[in-house]
Amino acid sequence: MIREMRDEDWGSISEIYKQGLEEGTSTFNTECPSFTEWNEGHVKNCRFVFEEEGKENNILPVV
Repeated sequence: MIREMRDEDWGSISEIYKQGLEEGTSTFNTECPSFTEWNEGHVKNCRFVFEEEGKENNILPVV
């Protein structure tokens, strides 16, 4: 199910962000920002995630 991102989704989303940092191809940043830092730098009206019910790590960002 696709739904709007909630603040509490940041834990799962930050794990994906950290994977991008480790690969070195996703961003020029060198460490994962806090939710507050990330939130201030991104548009707030177009944040969506895909949530798969019944899965432990069930949040994926939708681009």
